[in-house]
Amino acid sequence: MGTQPLVTCIKGLFLIFNFVFWLTGLGLLVVGILTKYAFNYLIKLSTDINYNLAPYIMIGCGVFIILIGFMGCWASIKEHGWALKLYMFVLVVLFLFEIGGAITGYVLRTKMSTGLEKGMNNAVKTYYTNEDSKSAMDQVQEKIVKCCGVISYKDYLNATATNSTAQQVPQSCCKNAVCFFEDLSGHTEDEMGIYLNGCYDQLVSQAKSKFLIVGGVALGIALFQILGVICAYILTKQFKDGNKYEHM
Repeated sequence: MGTQPLVTCIKGLFLIFNFVFWLTGLGLLVVGILTKYAFNYLIKLSTDINYNLAPYIMIGCGVFIILIGFMGCWASIKEHGWALKLYMFVLVVLFLFEIGGAITGYVLRTKMSTGLEKGMNNAVKTYYTNEDSKSAMDQVQEKIVKCCGVISYKDYLNATATNSTAQQVPQSCCKNAVCFFEDLSGHTEDEMGIYLNGCYDQLVSQAKSKFLIVGGVALGIALFQILGVICAYILTKQFKDGNKYEHM
C-alpha cells in the first residue's frame, strides 16, 4: 500500500510528459508540412540530394510520435508493464534514427551547396523551356532573395546567348517599376531596373539557417524522448514492485 501514492505521482508526471510529447509530435508534423512548402524551391533546384524525402520523414515521425504518445498514456493508465517496455523500445529506436538524421544532415551541408549550385545553373539554362525551373527561380528571385541569376544577371545572358532572348532576363528579376527585362541592350545597369546580384550565396546562407532551426527542433524533441524513457522505466519498476507487494 505504501507504494501506491508514489505510483500515482509518477503516473501523473508520466501522463503530463506524454501530453507534452504528443504536442511535440504534433509540432514535428506541422514543421514537416511547412518544410514541404518552405523548401519547395530546394526540392526543385537541388541535383545531388533528394530534399523531397525530408518533409515526408518528418511528417511520418510526427504521426508516429502522436500514436506512441497515446500508447504510453494507455499503458500507464492500465498499468501494463509490457506495453511500457515496448514504449521504451520504440522511443530508443526513434531517438537513434533522429540523431542519425541530424548527423547526416550536418555532414551533407557541403553537398547541399554544390548540388544547389549545379541545380541553379541548370535552372537558368532551362528557364524558358522547363516549368519547374521557371517556377523555382521565380520564387527565389522575386520572393526569397530578391536577386537575378546564380552569380549575377549575366548568367541568363550567357545561357541564352545563341537564341532570340540573348538580352533578356526573367520578369522576376525586376526591382523597379520601370524595368527593361525584355530587352537589356542599350541600357546601363542603373537604367535596367533589375537585380544585379545573383541568388546563390544568399540562398545557401538562408537555407543553412533554416536547416539549423529545423535540425534544432528535431534534436530537442529527440533529447526530450530520453526523459520519456526514464519515466517509463521508473513507472514499470513501480508497477512490478507494486504487484510483488500485492502477492505477498
